[in-house]
Amino acid sequence: MKNKRTISDIKELLSKDVQPSVLSELAQDERKGVQKLLTQYDKRHQAFQEQMQIFSQKQRLEHPFWAQGQYVAGVDEVGRGPLAGPVVVAAVVLPSDNTLYEVDDSKKLSISKRSELYAKICDQAIDISVAVGSPRLIDKENIYHATELVMKQSIDNMYLLPDHILVDAMTIPVNIPQTKLIKGDAKSLSIGAASIVAKVARDRLMEEYDRKYPEFDFLHNDGYGTKKHLEALKQYGKTPIHRESFSPVKDISKLYGPLA
Repeated sequence: MKNKRTISDIKELLSKDVQPSVLSELAQDERKGVQKLLTQYDKRHQAFQEQMQIFSQKQRLEHPFWAQGQYVAGVDEVGRGPLAGPVVVAAVVLPSDNTLYEVDDSKKLSISKRSELYAKICDQAIDISVAVGSPRLIDKENIYHATELVMKQSIDNMYLLPDHILVDAMTIPVNIPQTKLIKGDAKSLSIGAASIVAKVARDRLMEEYDRKYPEFDFLHNDGYGTKKHLEALKQYGKTPIHRESFSPVKDISKLYGPLA
């Protein structure tokens, strides 16, 4: 049975959601082009349904609080492992009617997708707070305790006080009930959103440091101990943003001293 619609018309039609009756009608169209478009539509529709199931699952920890009209903050950090640069923490409070379907652990996302989702999170979030822990704080307190302190700062700096905190693998020293989750950025939408905000914020800081210390290639290694970074460390010595308590920074010769 041949449909009166052109292939171009059907392609435009199937670019949106269509009624089952229309799909049944198109299924009778024997043109190969139409059948190909239907197959593509079915795959997109199935992928979206799977995405919505994951999206719903990732909000299950937030739902009990949203149902009571309470605010729940997701908190995550980025930058505990690098040899240089700060540790950055973000706290994010999302509304129950958000449409952040693609939010995930920031490490699983491309740079462009993180940037896209960062903008959407900033547009939809009820409150966002970003806190930065300097290399000197890390050297003084150790990375674990420094991260706890910066997480506390991120909560203290919020415009509203959350009723509950969902945090990735840490305990924050604040007097607010909280749920500690292992790999929370993949389990909670709020923590996933926080991981994206923290990652984008830290990446932008490292871009600035890369302009100041181009020999260390911070733009591409984010301060982690890559081969090029370690070679530069041996050749030029440490910079003011290096963590002196981390090996091999503390083992590097002090012949050159810190870069200005």
